[in-house]
Amino acid sequence: MNVPEAVSQAYNTGLQLSLNREDIAFIAGIHTYVDISHHNSLEAADLEKVYAIVNEVSHGNHDSLTQRGQRAVEQLLKNQLLLRIDGGGISQHPVYDITQLGKAIVGFLTTHQKLTRQNLTIITSRIIGFLADIRISLETSGTARFWEEKVQIPLDCIVGELLGAIEKRQRGLDLEQKEVREQISTLLEKSWMNALESCKTLLETTSETLQELYRTLLVENTTIKQGLNEIYEQAESHEQFQVLETIDTIYHRLDQLEQWGKERVSSWSQYYRRVNDFLQSIVRFDPNRELSENLKEQIRTYPENPWYLKVIDPEVYRTIRELTLPSPKRRVVRTITDHKPAEETDDDGNLILDLLIADTKNRLQHNQKLDLIELIKPYFKEYTLDQIYPHIGTLIDLLLKESKESPQGNPKWEKPLVDLEFEMQNLYL
Repeated sequence: MNVPEAVSQAYNTGLQLSLNREDIAFIAGIHTYVDISHHNSLEAADLEKVYAIVNEVSHGNHDSLTQRGQRAVEQLLKNQLLLRIDGGGISQHPVYDITQLGKAIVGFLTTHQKLTRQNLTIITSRIIGFLADIRISLETSGTARFWEEKVQIPLDCIVGELLGAIEKRQRGLDLEQKEVREQISTLLEKSWMNALESCKTLLETTSETLQELYRTLLVENTTIKQGLNEIYEQAESHEQFQVLETIDTIYHRLDQLEQWGKERVSSWSQYYRRVNDFLQSIVRFDPNRELSENLKEQIRTYPENPWYLKVIDPEVYRTIRELTLPSPKRRVVRTITDHKPAEETDDDGNLILDLLIADTKNRLQHNQKLDLIELIKPYFKEYTLDQIYPHIGTLIDLLLKESKESPQGNPKWEKPLVDLEFEMQNLYL
């Protein structure tokens, strides 16, 4: 059966469970009554005895005991936890039996066994022993009946039941971890500082238990898989496909066991860190719970006395342009030209700056408009960007000092020449 089939089948049964605490207590009492009395069926008088005990535990009204008992029985019948076995209700004296669903619910409630290293080792040792017996028997015969009785049935029933026992204890251990978490929460609520050592002990004990179980699972599973491999090879050579399918199922369940152990160790490690961080950073920091109680009070009274958080949100001064990475371009190769004669440039490379300053002062004397890009553009015909670029800052400083006017508008990003991969903010005065 696959997942869609399982979902469809469950949906089409029309089963709807609606149970309260009294209903659950009632079915638990009925199940125990059957076990103790060794009866194969129950009569109305038996159910009345059990419900009387339920009524005492729940402090119910004794005056309406009979009527409420009848409604409780009808509720269990409606939820398919009880079944009438007296010919479909024809008999005047009804006879009841507990269904598998009822037994399953009670079995879940009464499961207290947890997975430990001891019972895990015992169960896996039995599985390893059964596999060894199967491998030995494979040396004696190979008939169809032999494969069914000596291989298929032990794998299906014995090994399957033993793995089921491990999985059942897994759920018990999961419930215990849940109880440990609740216990830690209760300790912290009742006694803030005194709970430190108790919480630490609970955390470390559970952590050690899980890690020990996981290590044991890995070792035992490896041994079990080795035994299964030998049986698998024999079954494959004899074309025993049903045995192969059963072994594949067992492999899958073993992998699930390992995954369960891995997930539980990881989950508990995260919980361990969170609780330890809380104990160290909150409990020790605020031993009298003054800060936490004050915060709770502030949150509780917020509607009547709202408060706000002040944050710095300065106005952004956008003078730097966001960098946009250009797409990769082919490298430009230019011919190296001969340097100008030494008499035309000085050693400090200030010739360009001197020319720019002289040009700027000339424009200022004649009250001409100053445009930074217009000033430097002619120089790109004779000099390279690397030669001109270092002097632009000095030129801007001179323009702002010598000119009596402020820059006009927001500086725009422009290219001095179209073929240059270089942009600058222009300055107008």
